[in-house]
Amino acid sequence: MIKYVAHHCRNTKNGSCNNIWIDKDITNAKTVAPSWKYCAECSKKLGIDFDAQKPQDYMSESKKSAVKKATINLLSKHQNITK
Repeated sequence: MIKYVAHHCRNTKNGSCNNIWIDKDITNAKTVAPSWKYCAECSKKLGIDFDAQKPQDYMSESKKSAVKKATINLLSKHQNITK
């Protein structure tokens, strides 16, 4: 079952865009509407493929490293449980 969520444009943070739209929920958002993605209009202006955007595209290197470490840790725990 596909879940959907209201997205705020990433440019909302700097006050240059107020677009909000409904999109597939690929991050399993719980409460706050995500704002990691540019809206279609801003994507076009920036030359970004709207549909190709991923949350990790906008993460800092330290955040990417933390997510990778947590994922590896979670997978190793899961493998130990299923053995």
